[in-house]
Amino acid sequence: MSAVKKSLFILSVLIFVVSCSAEQETAQTMDDAEVMHQSQNVTIYRDQWGVPHIHGKTDGDTAFGMGYAQAEDNFNQLELGFIMGIGRSAEVLGEEALLADWVVHSFENNELSIRDYENASPAVKALLDGYAAGINYYIETHPDLEVRLLNHIEPWYSLALIRRWYHLGGFLGRLRFSTEERTAAFEAINGEMLTMAQLEIPEYDPEDRKEFGSNSWAANGPKIEGTGSYLFINPHLPAFGIGQTYEAHMISDEGWNFTGYARFGYPVPYIGFNENLGWMSTDNFSNQEDSWIEHFDDPESPLSYRYGDGTRKATEWTGEIKIKGGEVRTVKYRKTHHGAVVAMRDGQFLSGMMARYDEPGWLDQWYNMGRAGNIDEFTKAIEPQAMQFGNIMYADRDANIWYIYNGAVPIRTEGFDWNTAVDGSNPDTDWKGYHTLYELPQVKNPVSNMMQNTNTTPFMVSMSESDAREENYPTYMVREGDNARSRNARRILHKHETFDFATWEYESLDTTMMEWNVSKPLIMGAYASTSAANPARAEKLAPVIEMLDAWDGVASLETPEPTIYVDWFEGLYRPKPRGYEASDEEIMVALEQAMDKLVEDWGTWQVTWGDMNRSQRPPLDASGNPIFDDNAKSIATPGVPSWSGGSQISFNIRREGLIRRYKTGGNSYTAIVDFPNDRSVKTNAKSVHVFGASADPNSPNNMDQAALLAAKMYKKAWLYLDDVKANAARSYHPGEE
Repeated sequence: MSAVKKSLFILSVLIFVVSCSAEQETAQTMDDAEVMHQSQNVTIYRDQWGVPHIHGKTDGDTAFGMGYAQAEDNFNQLELGFIMGIGRSAEVLGEEALLADWVVHSFENNELSIRDYENASPAVKALLDGYAAGINYYIETHPDLEVRLLNHIEPWYSLALIRRWYHLGGFLGRLRFSTEERTAAFEAINGEMLTMAQLEIPEYDPEDRKEFGSNSWAANGPKIEGTGSYLFINPHLPAFGIGQTYEAHMISDEGWNFTGYARFGYPVPYIGFNENLGWMSTDNFSNQEDSWIEHFDDPESPLSYRYGDGTRKATEWTGEIKIKGGEVRTVKYRKTHHGAVVAMRDGQFLSGMMARYDEPGWLDQWYNMGRAGNIDEFTKAIEPQAMQFGNIMYADRDANIWYIYNGAVPIRTEGFDWNTAVDGSNPDTDWKGYHTLYELPQVKNPVSNMMQNTNTTPFMVSMSESDAREENYPTYMVREGDNARSRNARRILHKHETFDFATWEYESLDTTMMEWNVSKPLIMGAYASTSAANPARAEKLAPVIEMLDAWDGVASLETPEPTIYVDWFEGLYRPKPRGYEASDEEIMVALEQAMDKLVEDWGTWQVTWGDMNRSQRPPLDASGNPIFDDNAKSIATPGVPSWSGGSQISFNIRREGLIRRYKTGGNSYTAIVDFPNDRSVKTNAKSVHVFGASADPNSPNNMDQAALLAAKMYKKAWLYLDDVKANAARSYHPGEE
């Protein structure tokens, strides 16, 4: 080759290399600009209450807007939820969170979530990608944002958070492994002591959810003045932390239009309504989880456990958990074919597993439910039974109402006590598949034209002959009984021959304490006995007895009766086992103590419910728990404790050092919907949030809806894009607010 030709060849190679490099740089620049480009496909409309109505060209674009809006409104909780979900709590909370992270990793939460993301359908992957990109774009465009740990969000984090909240926080909690039992398992598997105090696992009663729960009603036919159906959505969820709700409205040019509530870290609202149908979910207690006693009794083979006539070998692996301050702890995990080994009781290891924990599809089902346009499409969406946690109360424009005792219930051998740990060495205790959707208790379009469920039995839903019959289902499937909220719902639904929407609205925020009908005879009977035995003592109690005797059980801000009643009830029953029958003496002592406590705190026992029962959105500690303050601003609220009945609920136990009760949960996102049969008529809906859209204490939308809820009022829930635009207080592309 001549020198000239060689020079030309070298020059052409250089041009080619430079050209390729330029193309790569251009491609990289386009990749970097993709997030910016996607933001231009999204418009966030904020109404006067700050609720984000998110409009995107595609569903993935809308999810981008959802991630950005959640980061705007409460980035601290968003990040903390992901930290907990992926098992990195100890990095921000210290060694006291080590045990919680160990449980998350024992169940391989991250590995399963990464797998599910990688294998997700294009539509679901677009949601996850868009949502994570929206959060990351918020981080990028807000350089002053205080990030504790996660300066970049991966798309699979949402899947990990869903598993963490429902499976590892809900179902696993039902197994009632105590903190001490989890600690014992950790120490036995790892051969080291945990010296730090561990985060307490809250006690959980799977038989009767009195402290937490939800209300839901549906009606159709002659029971309503409407032509389609009415729906009442009333979840009772935490007001703080990983379980709190976030109201959002998703609209895309691909036909998605769904509004309702999500949690921080979820890319879609998962309970709510679209133009044609909606649903509510009330947690049930179907047996969807089990624990097994595993017999590791061969010292020559420490991982061998008895099974049938032989043995099997457990899987054990190591991993690392980072601790705040920089320490990296190497730990061991163990699992059998039943599930992860995370507890130790009476010297024996216990494994646990939750229905379909290791299967994908929860987010897919939520998304498909929200996009359904009629009952057939909705049925197809829920047939996979990937969404486990909760009954479904459904209503639509075609005048269908439908209740399903929803969840994937493992098929089990009868004859075992499935409410406690069973013998893992007996093959008969293995699960044998799952019951189908059609094998679960349910009722569709009952003859009563009404349904209710408040975390109670599925056998009294419609209060009619249409209800499922208990004898047709295995004994392990249903564990619920009745509660005061259900009795109150039945009272309300029976009280009105026909509901107009205004009446439906009024009754949905009722504060009748139905449990008073049970408590009143006990108090009056005990007082009668005291009067006969000790007239002087009875005389001191006479004023409060006279007041309570005249009370109708309805709580209002101005009434003192709920204050003394709740203090009495919780003082008497909270320390006792469920179903405890108190003596007359105990009843009177509890009443005297309640009065004395009020006098000590307030100078009088006649403290109105509005003075005692408050709504406050205070600063949070490092774990996301509220730090309430009697001297800080708060709002009076009429909500009543869940155990007492009522539609408007407030979790509000007494706390050491405080004289008031402060709401930590209860009505979270509450909505009422009228689905008209005529599709040319717009669906009518109202909603209200526990606090407000923004966690920023300086925002006008921080506590504005708390005032609405306290006044037993709703705001309009805009569903149609023309209404959204007409009622927007402001609108912007992400990054341009």
